[in-house]
Amino acid sequence: MLQSLDKINKYLNGILRLVYLNFLWSTLIIIGLGIFTFGPATYAMVAVIRQLLRSKESFSVTKAYFNYFKENYRESLVMSWIYGSIGGILIVDLLFVQNWYLRVALLVVTFFYLLSAIYIYPIMAHYEWKGYFFKMKMAFLFGFSHLHCTLVLIVVLIGVYVIFIQAIPGILMFIGGSFFYFMITWMTNQIFYRLEWKNSHIKNRKIITIVKEKIYEKSNARKIRS
Repeated sequence: MLQSLDKINKYLNGILRLVYLNFLWSTLIIIGLGIFTFGPATYAMVAVIRQLLRSKESFSVTKAYFNYFKENYRESLVMSWIYGSIGGILIVDLLFVQNWYLRVALLVVTFFYLLSAIYIYPIMAHYEWKGYFFKMKMAFLFGFSHLHCTLVLIVVLIGVYVIFIQAIPGILMFIGGSFFYFMITWMTNQIFYRLEWKNSHIKNRKIITIVKEKIYEKSNARKIRS
């Protein structure tokens, strides 16, 4: 009974945190008219969600959010301008291009763009890589190499938001943005965990191989001496 209550309390706290993060995110976007704060506000939200998923220690969500907002303001701002510009160009082209073949090509490019856009903020929050276009390239490669996960995520998000809009549209005001990025961050976190486990496993195997080789060399040296 107590375990069930603890789980319920944990889920309710999680929902309240998402509501609060959505409030911080929306407020900062409105203050900056979207243009000057969408990227930093989104990066900060993803970074806090990542910390909530990974850290077992409690921390101040407000303090962490504004720390992330300030520490990576310039890069996340420029990144949002790059993706916003590309997205705007693609939308205009899709609206006005009449040639069927060009529209198909644009749809393919738009799909690749979305793959990169989904992964860019989780990658910025997780890895300390340098360079805007390198991060964009890696975001696309992550999305393409884990295409099945990305497609499942897109389908789930569309399904959930359709249900929200039809059943309880008012809830989008409270968790519309934070839930969207929670799902993205949760999925990318699983991918990052898997890659980290594989890398550590490979490193451990290499260490074991090196140790075995050294032991073998020492045993051969002893045989030669004897």
